[in-house]
Amino acid sequence: MQELSEPTIRSSFVNCSKGEAKRLNLPNLNEVAWGNQVFLSWLDPKSPLKGCLVVEQDGVVQGVLLQKSKAQSKAAQMCQFCLTLHPGSGISLYTAARPGESGRRGNTIGTYLCANLACTDYVLGKKKPVGIRQMDETLSVEDRLLRTKNNALGFIERLKNES
Repeated sequence: MQELSEPTIRSSFVNCSKGEAKRLNLPNLNEVAWGNQVFLSWLDPKSPLKGCLVVEQDGVVQGVLLQKSKAQSKAAQMCQFCLTLHPGSGISLYTAARPGESGRRGNTIGTYLCANLACTDYVLGKKKPVGIRQMDETLSVEDRLLRTKNNALGFIERLKNES
C-alpha cells in the first residue's frame, strides 16, 4: 500500500460526514509499515467499538467507518476479508452505515471480520489465532494478500451500490 497522508485518509471516507471524519482518531501514521499493508485499518483507542478501514486501488482511496458489535459468538468463525479462522472472541460483526440519505435513515450492511482488524498481520503470519488450526491453502502469500484486498474492496462496493 502506498503511504497516505492524514488529509487523504480523512477525505476518503464514503459513509460519514466531513465533520465525523475530522474527529476520527487516526493511528500514528509514522509507525505504519506501509509496504506491508493490504489496507489501513484500526480501532479507535478512545472508542473501541469504532473501527476504520481505508483501501487504495489504482490511486483511488476509499475509507469506511465501521461499528463493532458488542456481542461475541462462542463458536469459531472466519473473517470475511482474510479468511482467517478465529475462536468466537477473535471475530466481530462490523456494520457500516450506507453513504448519503440511505445511511442517515439507518441503513447499514455488515460483515464478520477479525476483531482487531489486523487481517494483513494474519495473512503474513505475524499474528496467529490461539487455539484454532488454520486451513491449508495452496495460494501464495501474495495471492492471499490480493484476495484480502479484493474482499475489502468488494465490501466497500456493496456498501456504496446496494439499496
